[in-house]
Amino acid sequence: ASGGMIEGLAGLSVGPSAAESEDRGLYYSVYRVVRGDTLSDIADRNDLSLDTIVSFNGIKNARSLQPGTLLKIPSASGIVYEAKAGEDVPSIAAKHEISADRVIEANRLMSEKVAPGRVLFLPDARLASFQLREISGDLFRWPARGWITTWYGWDKDPFTGARRFHSGLDIGVDTWTPVRAAMDGYVSDTGYSSGLGNYIVLGHHAGWASVYGHLQSISVKAGQRVSTQTVIGYSGNTGYSTGPHLHFSVFKNGRSVNPSNVLH
Repeated sequence: ASGGMIEGLAGLSVGPSAAESEDRGLYYSVYRVVRGDTLSDIADRNDLSLDTIVSFNGIKNARSLQPGTLLKIPSASGIVYEAKAGEDVPSIAAKHEISADRVIEANRLMSEKVAPGRVLFLPDARLASFQLREISGDLFRWPARGWITTWYGWDKDPFTGARRFHSGLDIGVDTWTPVRAAMDGYVSDTGYSSGLGNYIVLGHHAGWASVYGHLQSISVKAGQRVSTQTVIGYSGNTGYSTGPHLHFSVFKNGRSVNPSNVLH
C-alpha cells in the first residue's frame, strides 16, 4: 500500500469520540513516533496487528522508522487493498479469508461490485507472511555465526588500499565452518572466480538472491532446492582473500542490498 492508496479510502475520518465511533465506521488517529518506538510496540499499544500499521501507512522498511514520523492509527485491524480487474467483494474476501459483509460495512459499499483500482480496507485481513517479513527486515538468517570483518559499503581494498565498494558482509569464521542457506530457495549457480573463490548463488522468492564466497568447499549443485537447514558449503580462504571468512551478499531484482537490513 502507499500513501496515495490510503487517501482513496472513502469516508475515512480522524478520531471521533467514543460515543460517535460506532456511527462513524472506520476512522483513524495520528501518532507521532518517539525515540525507542518499534512498530510492534505501537501496534500492541493500540490493540492492532503489525500488518495493520504497516499496510495503513504504506511502510516499506520497518527498520527505517524515525522519531517524529506521523503514523495513522486506524480503529480496527486490517489491511489496505487495491481491487483488481475482475474482482468483487466476495472474491476479495475469500482470497483473504475474511467476511464479505465486514468489507461492505467497513467501506460503506452499496453493492458487492468494486471498480478496478478502488482502494478498500479489509477488516481482519493479514499481509502475506513473506511480505511482512520483507517489510520487517527479517528475511534472511545468518548463514554462519562469526564477527563482521568488513561491512557493506565503501572501504579500502586490503591489498592495494584503493577505495572500493564492498557489496556484502565479510563474516570472520574459521575454515571449515558449516555455511547454511540464509533463506529457503534453490541453487542458481556455483563455481570459482578470482575474486570470490569458490562461490554459491541462491535464488529466493520475490526476486531475492544471496551469494556466498571464499568457500573451502561446495556441498550443493545447481538446481538443487535448499532450506535454512541445508549446509551448502564450508567456509574457507579461496579467491581474493586475506584470511578465512565468508563473504555474504544479498540482491533484490539484481540490485545489491545491505545484508544488515534484512538479516535477523
